[in-house]
Amino acid sequence: MENKEDLISVDKIRVQSQFNSAANSYDAFDFLQREVSDRLLSRLEDVVLSPDFIVDLGSGTGRNGDLLRAIFKKSSIINLDIAEEMLGIAKRKKLKIFQNQKFVCGDIESIPLRPKSMDLAFSNLALQWCPDLPRAFSSVNTILKPGSLFIFSTLGPDTLQELRKVFSSHSDLPHVSTFLDMHDIGDTLSSVGFADPVMESEMITVNYDEPIKLLRDLKGIGASNADIGRRKSLTGPSRMRRILNEYDKFRENGKIPATYEVILGHAWAVNVSRTNEQPIR
Repeated sequence: MENKEDLISVDKIRVQSQFNSAANSYDAFDFLQREVSDRLLSRLEDVVLSPDFIVDLGSGTGRNGDLLRAIFKKSSIINLDIAEEMLGIAKRKKLKIFQNQKFVCGDIESIPLRPKSMDLAFSNLALQWCPDLPRAFSSVNTILKPGSLFIFSTLGPDTLQELRKVFSSHSDLPHVSTFLDMHDIGDTLSSVGFADPVMESEMITVNYDEPIKLLRDLKGIGASNADIGRRKSLTGPSRMRRILNEYDKFRENGKIPATYEVILGHAWAVNVSRTNEQPIR
């Protein structure tokens, strides 16, 4: 039985709609996604793997598929995303280049791939949009061959702590999405059958000249608040000005900070000995 700690309050229909709407602007605002992806991919460079089939879960506009192909040159890549518009952008990018890549519109909580068909599952900053994490992890475990690697990044509860504090002083409703603790994520991996989960947390601070630019960045990548209990109506301009003015209290050295708790993790599908594998660094 799932624990309520493993579930987060996410409106998945809202998530899908936001990312579809942000498809054309995504690449102009995805600097955090690129930074975290590079950190995650660097952990694969020293691992002894020869995957034939790789799935990028939450592939967005397709950047990671190209980078995974650069590391594993003989692999076939499946780009999977819940937002069809994102996949459309990815397809158009690769249209004139021979790429052994396919595109699947699907949900990480119910991945439409054959059981035990993938050798590596990669996911960068997508799992935080899955309201039922045990179901998502179980779905990943199902499509992986025994002994295959699942490597991912997601966001922890200290993400956007400044924005959360500012909004909480003006409303009891959630204005920033909820994120799970690193230890709960690791426990969930084990509970669905993954072996040897390793988790680490890194703090990344993005500095802005003005807090309104943070909100524009979040909207630009489709990452606005998707909490089920969110305020359904728009925040009025005068109220928004008060909120942004209060955010200005966090200003340091002339800049407005936005904190992200980035969780990096990996685990192995079950039923295989990995005595000859190199550890992920």
